[in-house]
Amino acid sequence: MEGVQPDTAARAQTRPLTDRQRERRAGILKATNALLVRHGYDAVSMRAIAQAAGVAERTLFNIYSSKDALVATCARERTEGIIQEAWEKAADPGIGFVLSLCETLSWRTLEQPDVARALAPVLVQHADTVGLQDVYHRYVGRALDELARKGWLEQADIAMLTRLIGMRMVSAVALWAGRGIGDDALETHMRLAICEVLLPHARSDLHAWSQVEARRCVATLAAEPA
Repeated sequence: MEGVQPDTAARAQTRPLTDRQRERRAGILKATNALLVRHGYDAVSMRAIAQAAGVAERTLFNIYSSKDALVATCARERTEGIIQEAWEKAADPGIGFVLSLCETLSWRTLEQPDVARALAPVLVQHADTVGLQDVYHRYVGRALDELARKGWLEQADIAMLTRLIGMRMVSAVALWAGRGIGDDALETHMRLAICEVLLPHARSDLHAWSQVEARRCVATLAAEPA
């Protein structure tokens, strides 16, 4: 994915899409995911995606500048939808969202394992193209800001911690995709990863919660069969 140009669709965000355009793009992303699962990244071409989606290849290139940009869009939109769902389901915008993020990301990953495994390498190898840091900043950054307002974190640490949490979530999914983490242990690994990020910086109730949760996660993983 070297030399990827910004996604044409991303550059056009200021122009609202018509219902027909939204439907067409949804069909393209669905077809792309299906082909990635069936054939893998290297074997999928823009021509094949266009045929599967029922659009002209030229139209596909007009919307997405390259296959790399299209696959990156698939990875970003899927992950953003999951994180938004976690935000909407959270019991509160602070620790509640942290727990909801791990639960929802794990559940949705295991719900469609073939899609998750097909997109995991893109999330790791081409993180800048996918642009997930913007998504994590929007949601995780907001949750950490809530914790900072309670005096449990330093405001100056939020950007760094948000980036670290995003990286650790992607790493957990990538390890799972490579079968380094079992299905039953995925959510626990995610919770432990967030505790590891927060503990050196957390204060007061957040520090106490992170310690207790980290110990629980370690004990749970230690009890997992090898």
